Amino acid sequence: MKKTVALGLLAISAVVQANGVVPATDPLLRGSIYVDLARAGDRVVAVGDRGHIIYSDDEGQHWRQAETPTSVLLTAVCFADAEHGWAVGHDAVVLGTRDGGTTWTLQYSDALDDGAEALDDEALSDEELYNDDIYSDDLYSDDPYADEGAAMVDTSGAPLLDVWCDSTRHAIAVGGYGYMVETRDGGDSWQQANRDMDNADGWHFYSIAPLNGEPDTLFISGEKGTLYRSRDRGETWTKLDSPYHGTFFGTVSSDVRTLLAHGLQGNVWLSRDRGETWQKVSSGLRSGVNAGTVLSDGTLVMVGNAGAVLTSHDQGSMLSVQFVQGRQTISSVLPRKGGGVLTAGASGVRIFDNIR
Repeated sequence: MKKTVALGLLAISAVVQANGVVPATDPLLRGSIYVDLARAGDRVVAVGDRGHIIYSDDEGQHWRQAETPTSVLLTAVCFADAEHGWAVGHDAVVLGTRDGGTTWTLQYSDALDDGAEALDDEALSDEELYNDDIYSDDLYSDDPYADEGAAMVDTSGAPLLDVWCDSTRHAIAVGGYGYMVETRDGGDSWQQANRDMDNADGWHFYSIAPLNGEPDTLFISGEKGTLYRSRDRGETWTKLDSPYHGTFFGTVSSDVRTLLAHGLQGNVWLSRDRGETWQKVSSGLRSGVNAGTVLSDGTLVMVGNAGAVLTSHDQGSMLSVQFVQGRQTISSVLPRKGGGVLTAGASGVRIFDNIR
């Protein structure tokens, strides 16, 4: 699943530092876990295990490693323009960059106090992290923190799992147990911003994303069917009636009329009215659908566990599925200029040109 991946298999730092540039086919790059991708102008930036951030200026053909001040798992990245961006991760870490992702500084962190139990995935094996069969819709859950969610609402040490930004000054990050922090001064200061979220049980927030074509409208999706909508860029939030009581990992939209919410065990739900009503879309999957994007021709692409790639050419009404070679978990997807997509996941960052 996109936001619960924890342990990489191999580190790339020695290779990058020694050689400066690593080709996309390098086996050590393929052996590291990356969780999210974003554009910084013409540059692509990927974040992942052990605080690693890499960037490419040729659409993923070659990569360099950025300087970072942390070794925690980084889960999401967002850029407001070609220079200014944020990355977030475990221990509620927020990193900021003002040079397009070449260097990063620590802007915020909320690690657990000494003696407290770490919210960390290391107790799970790689097989468990990528196996949907160990999770049950009967429990309406999907992640290693779920058994604690209702009782442990203190967010200290919780991971931040996604970040959204709409300017060089404004960004919102969300995460475990309903953690939410916000900056309005370019990252110089961050404040907790849960406001009146009606989340007394502390369910996890996995994603925050805008409605394509309507930038004032945001959606938060998460555990236990959690869906919230904001019509004012996060100033206020409304809890939506959910069509599904399992976990949503995110939303993707191609325009103001098309919103797809995707999550655990192949669940994909379609709304044509900004989340007021929903209809289930058959994905043909029983594994998690982790992330989505829209190609330049309007094709919707979603990716998930077991190397699944879902596409829709009719604004989400019907989905077709294919599987990438190796069938390793894909946690993020980004269109490439000139065609195809970049993906991030258990097999590193890869280029796929044959998306149907």
